[in-house]
Amino acid sequence: MADQIDYKNPGNQSADNGNSQQVGSDSGSIQQTQNNQTPATTPPPATMPQKEDLSNNLQKIQREQKEKATMEKAQKMNMNYVDIASTPINPDLLKLIPPEIAKKNLIIPFYKLGKKIRVTVAHPTDPETRNVIKGLKDAGFLININLSSDEGILEALKLYESDQYVVKKEIDTKVDEENLKTYEKELEALNQMGEKLKNVNSEEAVYMICVGALKAGSSDIHLEAEETFVRCRYRIDGVLHEVFRIDKATFEHISSQLKYQSKLKVNIDDIPQDGRFFFKVNERKVDVRVSTLPTEYGESFVLRLLDSGRHLVTFEELGYSGQYLRKIKNLGDLSHGMILMTGPTGSGKTTSLYTILSQFNKPGSKVITLEDPIEYHLEGIAQSQINEKGGYTFSSGLRSILRQDPEVIMIGEIRDKATAETAAQAALTGHVLLSTLHTNSAIESIPRLINIGLPPFMIAPSLHTIIAQRLVRKICPHCSKQQPVSESEKNELEQVIKAIKSVRPSMELTIPPTLPEADGCDECSHSGYKGRVCIVEMLEVDFEMKDLILNKASTTKMIESARRKGMITMREDGIIKVLEGVTTLEEVHRVTAIK
Repeated sequence: MADQIDYKNPGNQSADNGNSQQVGSDSGSIQQTQNNQTPATTPPPATMPQKEDLSNNLQKIQREQKEKATMEKAQKMNMNYVDIASTPINPDLLKLIPPEIAKKNLIIPFYKLGKKIRVTVAHPTDPETRNVIKGLKDAGFLININLSSDEGILEALKLYESDQYVVKKEIDTKVDEENLKTYEKELEALNQMGEKLKNVNSEEAVYMICVGALKAGSSDIHLEAEETFVRCRYRIDGVLHEVFRIDKATFEHISSQLKYQSKLKVNIDDIPQDGRFFFKVNERKVDVRVSTLPTEYGESFVLRLLDSGRHLVTFEELGYSGQYLRKIKNLGDLSHGMILMTGPTGSGKTTSLYTILSQFNKPGSKVITLEDPIEYHLEGIAQSQINEKGGYTFSSGLRSILRQDPEVIMIGEIRDKATAETAAQAALTGHVLLSTLHTNSAIESIPRLINIGLPPFMIAPSLHTIIAQRLVRKICPHCSKQQPVSESEKNELEQVIKAIKSVRPSMELTIPPTLPEADGCDECSHSGYKGRVCIVEMLEVDFEMKDLILNKASTTKMIESARRKGMITMREDGIIKVLEGVTTLEEVHRVTAIK
């Protein structure tokens, strides 16, 4: 008997030359025929060729021949051939042609770039197929037609039937501003959203929450799991406000949709995850950074909104004035050195840094940024986004940037020794280097860099300016009320004015008889405040300060040196804005932790 082939493993062929023995369950027993001759080997059932396998192999051969014939047909018709059954297709493209029309005419779109669409057809000369293509052209699309086999298109069209590729209801991202004006009104009006979310699908629910936050002027959305419900809070002007509550069942669908859109693992809820997605409102692209955290009662989400529709503001709009305004504008003439913007998360560091960066954006300068993520898109500047999972970090990216021969470099944050060293080297070799650092004051940036691992002999010559800032809420001009200055407020203001005049004697500061007090109206969502402004302290690293750094002087001596040169603190800058009626003492106390 001929050797048997294992059809599950064709390479496993017998080599016994007819002397094979079938071993039974008892070791050593040999099955023999009645004439005591050893029969030809009887393979186990598992190794017998199956009719199903033979049929599948035959179908595979026929399919390959069909694809080859279609390829040859495409060549004769001067068309491109596509093996559509093995081509990945974005499910969103299925919305272009209804399933019944696609199946009837054997046509399917498989690639889209702007208004350019690639479709593949089985019968390009069929009148019905031509009508479908004409409909796409009439809709404004530029069509590239390809050829595929009937079988291939039918297999690809199964996407319409798959749960994974269900054509969902498309959310209209061209939002009517009139329909969304409720989101700009008082926060109390938004708590109706909790009920509305129960009656929409999960995709629409995510969109409603995000657009609601955008219209309320929120920078962050916090979805916090409690024992029996989930709380949604918006951070508006730096302060969290509870907007609505939803039940756990509704939130379960929303959280799954958030994970899906952010490319997170939907079935994982016991470890933190980070992702991102975007949505559009009236052509404005809004990036959303998503962070999940397992908590006692379930996962909590924080969504940070990065609105590309925001425009760069001026230094005056940011809150810079007087001597600090002149100094920060002069930074645009810097030829080399490091500029650091410091403060905690949410203190407006990046916005201020972009405004400084815009001064360097000139035709004769090469400006490159390295960010995580890109928050503002600036014309004329090469902006690069890091990818830590892919190994593209601030440290490695900065080394690559230096090979691009820029004059000005901005990196999102100095986090480690490697980044700090490369940044310092860049500043020392003729580049302007802008970055952020997490410290509580300008002077604390110096010991922070030392703690990271940067030696004083690199810090001193590379540093040029350190700016620390916080954001205070501006008093709402529509509802603020003037209140007489109390005795305790007067004493505090007098002490601060005395300290300011000790370093800037020329400043004219007086205590007014009344100061504005926050009240609340529809315009400010009943918070009493509308918008924010910076309070700032700026440290210039001059020759005296460089010597102090090199000699490892205490921060007290550094502060004394800076004060002699006219530096005022963030608290003092905040008090100046109180005297000007821009904000309140309560806000300055809240932000600078002065009680």
